[in-house]
Amino acid sequence: MKRIANIRDFKYFQNSIGFKINKLSKELKRYSSKIVQAYPSLGIPELFTLNVIGENKKEVSIKYIASVHWADQAEISRGVQKLIKLSLVNKTTNNEDLRYTLLQATKEGKKIHKELLKKQTDRNKKLLKDFSNEEISLMQQLLDKLLISSQKYLIFN
Repeated sequence: MKRIANIRDFKYFQNSIGFKINKLSKELKRYSSKIVQAYPSLGIPELFTLNVIGENKKEVSIKYIASVHWADQAEISRGVQKLIKLSLVNKTTNNEDLRYTLLQATKEGKKIHKELLKKQTDRNKKLLKDFSNEEISLMQQLLDKLLISSQKYLIFN
């Protein structure tokens, strides 16, 4: 792809940050769909949810999961119900605030979470194979800054 003279000139869609992010997102989703095929009873929302619940040592709420993934609470709630039905997650009442339930992965849920984590790690190693540690660190910093900018300037404008 040809570099442009003015780096802030996004008039050609191929040079647009949004275009590149969307393209990368589609590639990641395509690869992730291969991971999902190993768990036919689970969809992406359930796997995302199980990923967050399994990663936390303490119980978490639906609101917390939705905030981590910037997802709709109703979508996460439906995923949680399915995970409970499949005995991958346990639900308990939050004694401090009865409006919220707390979630924790079962033994089987933790097993699937561990498998998912390994697959995600393998995916990331493949994706970042041509990058140095310094480049990966810089990219993480830039992506964090870009996320903050998106929240600051795009969401409410």
